[in-house]
Amino acid sequence: MKRPELLAPAGDYGCFQAALKAGADAVYIGGQQYGARAYAGNFSRDEVISALDEAHFFGKKIYLTVNTLMKQEELDRLPDFIAPFYEAGLDGVIVQDVGALSVLRKQFPGLLLHASTQMTVTDAAGALAYKKLGIVRVVPARELSLKEAALLKKESGMEVEVFIHGAMCYCYSGQCLFSSMLGGRSGNRGRCAQPCRQPYRIRTAEGTGRPCYPLSLKDLCTIDLIPELIDAGIDSFKIEGRMKRAEYVAGVTDAYRRRIDGYLACPEKKTPVPPQDRRLLASLYVRTDLGSGYLKKHNGREMVTLEKPGYAGCDEGLLEEIRGRLLERSMELPVTLSAVLEAGKPFCLTAQSGGRSVRMEGETVQQAQKRPMGEEEIRKQLLRTGGSGFAAEKIDISIKGEVFLPVKSINELRRSVLEKLRAGRIAACRDGRKMVRNGELSPSAADALAQRPCLWKQPELSACVQTLPQLEACLKAGVSRIYVPSSAVTQEVRRRLEEGKKEERFPEIFLTLPVIFRAETRNRLEQERTLLNSGLFSGVQTASPSGLVWLSENGWRGKTALDHRIYIWNRQTWEFWREDMDTYCAPLELNGRDIRALPAPGPGEKGRKEILVYGRIPMMVTANCIRKTEGRCRREVPEEKMRERRGREGSSAGELFLIDRYQTAFPVITDCRFCYNLICNSVPLSLHGFLGEMAENKAAFIRLDFLEESGRETEKILRLFEEGLSGKPVRADYDFTTGHYRKGAQ
Repeated sequence: MKRPELLAPAGDYGCFQAALKAGADAVYIGGQQYGARAYAGNFSRDEVISALDEAHFFGKKIYLTVNTLMKQEELDRLPDFIAPFYEAGLDGVIVQDVGALSVLRKQFPGLLLHASTQMTVTDAAGALAYKKLGIVRVVPARELSLKEAALLKKESGMEVEVFIHGAMCYCYSGQCLFSSMLGGRSGNRGRCAQPCRQPYRIRTAEGTGRPCYPLSLKDLCTIDLIPELIDAGIDSFKIEGRMKRAEYVAGVTDAYRRRIDGYLACPEKKTPVPPQDRRLLASLYVRTDLGSGYLKKHNGREMVTLEKPGYAGCDEGLLEEIRGRLLERSMELPVTLSAVLEAGKPFCLTAQSGGRSVRMEGETVQQAQKRPMGEEEIRKQLLRTGGSGFAAEKIDISIKGEVFLPVKSINELRRSVLEKLRAGRIAACRDGRKMVRNGELSPSAADALAQRPCLWKQPELSACVQTLPQLEACLKAGVSRIYVPSSAVTQEVRRRLEEGKKEERFPEIFLTLPVIFRAETRNRLEQERTLLNSGLFSGVQTASPSGLVWLSENGWRGKTALDHRIYIWNRQTWEFWREDMDTYCAPLELNGRDIRALPAPGPGEKGRKEILVYGRIPMMVTANCIRKTEGRCRREVPEEKMRERRGREGSSAGELFLIDRYQTAFPVITDCRFCYNLICNSVPLSLHGFLGEMAENKAAFIRLDFLEESGRETEKILRLFEEGLSGKPVRADYDFTTGHYRKGAQ
């Protein structure tokens, strides 16, 4: 039976040492840049190197979090940031940005690359899409069940790391723009303000409920599931908590260490979790209650902490017990010392530990003139290993004749031998690593584009529609490209598209795939497969790499548009995806200057740029369901009925809202077929005031996403943007936000 890695968090050096003392096999930490916990203590350059040396001395590993999205200038600085850690033997990096993966793979040979949970890998197809970048381990979305995680490992052949304890995000990690859009602090940049922990009221057609915390998930605790996780072959068990104290790190790590070791020692014995461990885990910085997360269920009201989501205080007696039992103890490796003393010959001392041996000679041993030195006197000095990281487990002493040696000489040789043994253990992890300098300076397709002279015309209009009236308005306005999700393809919409194929000038029609692809999603894609082969669609829009793989598996040869959820923040990421796409939508957290810097090929080329200029921004994609939390699950309603109802009445966004403490209403779209929610912004993004910059941004398309708008409202908004593109001054008569276009996200 394979022994899984126990991976503990460390927000500062004290937490790192706590993790080692409590039995972690590996520790993940963040440096001063590029980490998704910007408000943790984090490690300075020297602290990272010291931690690497200490971890490697004790046979442990360190993974560095490089799990934020990176603008071009930030990505260009990444190699210099990583180089000293790589040369010091860094064991691996946990990465979100595709461009960062590309750079790290080229410049740091042998450095293990792990796909962060921020990459929203939800199935084997998504994992395999990144495997070509050198990824060896995937931290999948926390929304996956244990069965799905095991299947991902089996089908991808990659290592899988699963969270086993700690705080849970309500949104699929990497897909949350809530904090960013409300307060400018991006979760993708490590600065989440945690709006999910704030109170909201749920409003339905029947009325508005009392304030509660519908977005605050219970903390994760899988201590009871450890045997199942081991049996499933999960490679690494990850504890969340880089923002938490050393007592939390030590206490939680120790409890899981003993649980893992106990099961491995006797897997046939069904040993229950000790009551004291259960009490400890329930008492260390927990939001009211614990649960097993998504490992055993898809969603449910019982997974949410509806009341009092703040962390409860910890009993000082418990913290003191953890300090005394774990934090205040020293860590030492056993060592065997063998000393040989013979008059007229150098004092010889050999140290052996962990399969490594060091032998050194010291001062010449003297013939005793008065009192010869005895074995116990020598043993006493050799036992003084304090501060070296070693504890003498066994001491062999060979004395030939009557000898004498100054105590100082014995101590000096003992220190030198142990220092050399320690240095050897650390050096073995550095193995002559050297950064491949200038590995990214070769000319790229993006560089060539930037230097190419080209006259850029005004962008064309593209639009996403949900209803037949919206579709008719777009056709009337002459929109060049229209995105249609399968949920909107009612009989009337299909008939209209079939009629349109006979018209001389008809826009490109793109089928929009589900936002989230999971193993179970594939079993529900028969409708999409039928539509793909219907001849109605010249292109497909996807929001995930898994969607790209599914298209390839189904022999798709038409155009593909990447949605803004496939983040392209830099030219290296664009180059990775270029051959897979006709167009990409610029990320919503970039400002106008950053969008302008993204690659933008000319007409007819792959990888053209699209900019979202209007629409309710989806701020969360969630597996848990607001409607189900409210006790109104509709999964049993036939999909055809739901589609027909949506075609008549518009999007489900008008049926369910979250109301915050400022009385702001956020529409919630429930996709019951694929069982996820989209929580949208309270007002639409509208960049009508910046249309003059769109040609300068070299956009091939500017896109408008329609949600709850009527046909007449859709016509009015389209007319506003058409006039703005023609150079006329325009003014919107609706409430709106300009998002991050001016300032960008922190």
